[in-house]
Amino acid sequence: MGWKETLKEEGLLEVEDFVIEVSIDSECPCKDDQIYPAVLVYDLKNEEVYYLDEPFEPVSNFREALDQVFEWFERYKNGEKPLMKRSPKKSAPEDVIERFLKAIKSLE
Repeated sequence: MGWKETLKEEGLLEVEDFVIEVSIDSECPCKDDQIYPAVLVYDLKNEEVYYLDEPFEPVSNFREALDQVFEWFERYKNGEKPLMKRSPKKSAPEDVIERFLKAIKSLE
C-alpha cells in the first residue's frame, strides 16, 4: 500500500522520524461553520508535536481534506517550506522543518 492510501485509510502515516495525522476540524463553529484540514506532525526523535499552519481552504469531507494535504506535500517536495508551528506564536525549530522536508521528499 502506498503512502497516500495509508493516509486515506488510517489518517496516519509514519515516515522517518515523524508520524503525520490528518483530520478535519472547525476553526470556530460560532464564526462560519466551516471545516478545514488539520495536520498534526509528531516528531518521534524530539518527542514534540507540531501542526501545519497552511492556508487550507474549507472542505466538506475527509477526502477533500486529503486532496489539499496531498497538494501541499507536492509543494514541499518541490522546495516550498512548510509552515510548521508548535503554537500560534511559535514556529517549529529550523532543524525539525528540515528533517520534515527530507521525510516528505522521501515519499513516492
